[in-house]
Amino acid sequence: MLDAALINAAQAAEHYEITRYGSLIAWAKQLGRNDCTSVLQKTLAEERATDRKLTTLAAICSAGTL
Repeated sequence: MLDAALINAAQAAEHYEITRYGSLIAWAKQLGRNDCTSVLQKTLAEERATDRKLTTLAAICSAGTL
C-alpha cells in the first residue's frame, strides 16, 4: 500500500508539471518565442514519458507484483 501511495504522489507531481509546461508552451507561442517553445515541448514530452512509466508501475503495484 505504501508503494501505491508513493507512486500516486509522484504521479500527482508529474500531472502538475505537465499542466504547467502546457501553459508555458502556450504563452511562449503567443509571445512568438519559438526558441523557448521547442525546449519546453521537449521537457513536456519527458514529463509525459515519466507519467506513463508511473502508470505502468501503478498497474504492477495493483496487481501485487511489485
